Amino acid sequence: MRSSVCATVMILSLVQAAAPRAAQHAPHHIMSLKVCTDELLLDLAPPARIASITFLSREKASLAVWPQGARIPVNHNTAEEVLALHPDLILTDTFTPPALKPLLAKTGARIVEVPPAENFDQIRANVRLVARAVGEEKKGEMLIARMDGELRALKAHRPKKMPTVAAWGEGGYVPGTGGLFDALLRAAGARNVEMRSFGYYDVETLLAANPDFLVYGDTYAGTRSLHADQDMHPALLAHYGGRRITYRGLYGCGVPEAVEGARQIQDGIRKATP
Repeated sequence: MRSSVCATVMILSLVQAAAPRAAQHAPHHIMSLKVCTDELLLDLAPPARIASITFLSREKASLAVWPQGARIPVNHNTAEEVLALHPDLILTDTFTPPALKPLLAKTGARIVEVPPAENFDQIRANVRLVARAVGEEKKGEMLIARMDGELRALKAHRPKKMPTVAAWGEGGYVPGTGGLFDALLRAAGARNVEMRSFGYYDVETLLAANPDFLVYGDTYAGTRSLHADQDMHPALLAHYGGRRITYRGLYGCGVPEAVEGARQIQDGIRKATP
């Protein structure tokens, strides 16, 4: 009996001692080298644990969703910045330049490469990947649950007739089927217009395809450029009138907030449909 009690006390002592050590092992000086990993990191970790994010997270589109980014130092994805900051966790994507990888490895920091997400299943996987890396699994599951709830609401309000949609507003670039934009359209109850493939198109080709709606990403909305001049071509404005929809682009990143773009597309279709 006495030996059993002693063993129980010893186990409880070990568990209590291990808890603080586990907390200490959670990274507390995290660096993100790409804007899409910035967004996931800002979703999951408090600013006090973030050493640096990319300069793109100071853009208007990012700050509208993650205002805390204004208080966090920024980087330009250089090896010198990584070496100077001594991070204990580095988040990047799968397109890291080969010359940079061995330098990152020499820092001793854990490196997590987050693949691009082209659908909601891959968004869930990436949220869980980063949540595990930063020690915020519970928060990650809360983000996924919120996204899934919004997806269910979208499904319940899909338009009766599935309209065709073309993404515009990227200087003539039109994303094809199979990517994240296509996943947003399907969630909204629409389908991508039949183009030859993804790529750059002129105004005449777009008019010939004759989608029911044009969708513009808002990432650089209001920025003057030659791209914007083509995006707002008078022929398109005359032909589409109220059938132009703006949605939250977020640099094309696969993050839980992308579902808001699907909702904006669905709302725009509903408002413009008699």
